[in-house]
Amino acid sequence: MRHAYGHAPLVARTPAADGTALLHSEQLIRSFAHPPGKVILLYGDDLVFPLALRMAAQAMTNGAPIAVVDGANRFNVHLLSRFARERRLNADEFLQRIFISRGFTCYQMEQAVIHRLPAFLERVGGQTALIFGLLDTFYDEQAPLREVQQMLQRVLAALHGMKAGGASLLLVCSDWRVADKERSALFETLKRGMDRVVKQETRSTEGMRLEGKSLEPLSR
Repeated sequence: MRHAYGHAPLVARTPAADGTALLHSEQLIRSFAHPPGKVILLYGDDLVFPLALRMAAQAMTNGAPIAVVDGANRFNVHLLSRFARERRLNADEFLQRIFISRGFTCYQMEQAVIHRLPAFLERVGGQTALIFGLLDTFYDEQAPLREVQQMLQRVLAALHGMKAGGASLLLVCSDWRVADKERSALFETLKRGMDRVVKQETRSTEGMRLEGKSLEPLSR
């Protein structure tokens, strides 16, 4: 692990009247990295973070590197090490293909996502990245709201630029809001910028819901 900076399509099941559909976690895991080129938001309770790491680990089984931008201090190296051991992989070699960048302010997160992450993916030929807690730092009222709104737009543009280059990006966050309604609206802006939004609704990774008006597979 370095500090630096299933192949099935995602097919939802049980469509609901509100335009959402239930989704099994294994569908999400298998479809994250293949086909490449997508931006997904996964949110819910604390279980979304280990689920995201399982998705990353699965994407790494073909020998590919992965980048993690962590703005919520949720990266768990022990889970990935256990994943490698359970599959009789060399855990040290496995962890050496993970590159982590941490952000403690919204300014650091912006720089990590729009500058360091694209440069890293290009340099190593990587196509997979996780971003934990992007908005956690954006909710900080010390940063002017208008400035944060503009930063979020730049981040979304960067994400779609990486997607156009074939990258699969998974944004992961807790389902929480702040008291300031305008700042809380950042989450809706983030959701509108995603290809798919998946919400974990229960204390189980089996209780997933794919949000959005269209439910076609994620084969872009």
